[in-house]
Amino acid sequence: MEATLTGDEIFVVDDSQAVREMVCQHLSRLGCEPVPLASGAACLEELERRSPSLVLMDLRMEGMQGDEACRRVKAHSATSNIPVVMLTSANAPHEVMLCSRAGADDFLPKPVEFDALTAKVLAVRAAREHGRHRPPPGLGVLLVEGSRSMGAFLGGALEHEGFHVLYARHGVEAEALAVTQGARLDGLIVDVSRSFALQDGLALAIRLRSLLPRQRLVLVAGVEEPTSVHTRVRALMGEPLLERRLMGAHALVARVMERLAPGVPPIRAAERVPLFSVVEFSTRQGPALTGFSSDASPEALFVRTLTPTLAGARLSLRVTLAGQRHACSVDAVVAWSNPPRRGSAFQAPAGMGLRLERVDALLASQLHRFVSRALGFSRAQSVRPSGF
Repeated sequence: MEATLTGDEIFVVDDSQAVREMVCQHLSRLGCEPVPLASGAACLEELERRSPSLVLMDLRMEGMQGDEACRRVKAHSATSNIPVVMLTSANAPHEVMLCSRAGADDFLPKPVEFDALTAKVLAVRAAREHGRHRPPPGLGVLLVEGSRSMGAFLGGALEHEGFHVLYARHGVEAEALAVTQGARLDGLIVDVSRSFALQDGLALAIRLRSLLPRQRLVLVAGVEEPTSVHTRVRALMGEPLLERRLMGAHALVARVMERLAPGVPPIRAAERVPLFSVVEFSTRQGPALTGFSSDASPEALFVRTLTPTLAGARLSLRVTLAGQRHACSVDAVVAWSNPPRRGSAFQAPAGMGLRLERVDALLASQLHRFVSRALGFSRAQSVRPSGF
């Protein structure tokens, strides 16, 4: 599948002609080139010929459903980076969950509010323009994976703390990234586990330190290591090796955070609930925007959205948990913010990390039902500076 790059060409995929015409007219007023398509199959066929800046896709259509079409778009290497925003019912979290599981980047409730649609389009346009000129801002980390499980767990946790993560699967790749991306790296994490592809992870850490002597270096292990390794690590680092087997997952992330960014507390409570929720948010002056979250805690929330608000902003939220009909009200402050970026080697989810300041009684009871104690951050800590 070979795609021809275009400007602000946007696919509008909906089996309702009235919806297609309404959305296309608004996009034309924004200076975009809308391409109306009546089905998911038509969208996939058109993607064989060209690559749009954005796909707006209705979830419920005749024939191929929107989530299946989205899943196919995201499964193909030539189209996986195209942002997909699903159009679906505002009061149905289970439908938004289908969109999330299909790999959608965001959603818009129907009937579509033009202010919200405009915000999504402008965010995608900015992502394309910024991606051409500079790498993403924020704390850059190189994670050298000793095992897939450690890399997925630790990398995912750091991404949800606002870090931009580079993943290396072996020593050659790690050293190449240290050379080409060193100016963007604030820290290095090396898994020295013996399972590290028959390589000496500690020797690699020493070479990386020689290449980037000013960046913070953190050494971890996913399995039990012999005393000799612990001795060498302490001699090199002046501090003990972090072994996952000796501490809970939340404790390991907290210790890694302490060494990577001293004084910057994790924005999330370490114990969190894997509950899907639909999030509507707004500032005092801005339009109502949307996003979704796959987990929450009594003190923090990560919201995936193409339109995050700047760090430090105070938001009013309406959070609807899967299985609930009524939204809960929440007040929060944005601790970190990642707008979408394209064309970067760093992995960083588009969205924002929120520190919850007030949670209504219904949502609080749901969260505390699953989380026996809140392990979070000090409310007195300052907000992490934003690069935007």
